[in-house]
Amino acid sequence: LNDTNPRSLIVRLCDVLSSLRIHGVVFEDDTRSEAVAQILDFISAQTSVPIIGVNGGSAIVLTPKVTPQDGPERQLQVIFEVLEEYDWTAFAVVTTLLPGYEDFVDYVEVLTDSSFIGWEHRGVVTLNLTDDPEGARTRRQLREVTAQIRLLYCSRDE
Repeated sequence: LNDTNPRSLIVRLCDVLSSLRIHGVVFEDDTRSEAVAQILDFISAQTSVPIIGVNGGSAIVLTPKVTPQDGPERQLQVIFEVLEEYDWTAFAVVTTLLPGYEDFVDYVEVLTDSSFIGWEHRGVVTLNLTDDPEGARTRRQLREVTAQIRLLYCSRDE
């Protein structure tokens, strides 16, 4: 959403929420506006859909808890807090060969193994995008992931 005026924001979010099966929304904007935070809080409260705000207020606020400059360990800690809060305990990990992906997978294991939460880790899918230019293998691998929650580790372009 490039337009964060209140009417446009409410209409667009409500359109998305009513037309798709959405379990949660990650919202990032660069305005840091309190009005946007209040709108997101209101929509989340009325729809019971968690809205995670990356740069502003919302039902769950990642900032200042986590920023893009934080390492994957801190980002994963916050993500697992969100998963725990909503009782989303079954998940899979999907990665590309982006440097650091092995550390990401290892830290997911550390977090789940050292927790009293009954995490249901449904495996890791590592996509090799360079060996699959048409994307057929990638689509097949992603269809085989049975968990509704997927922790994704890749670059923005990927």
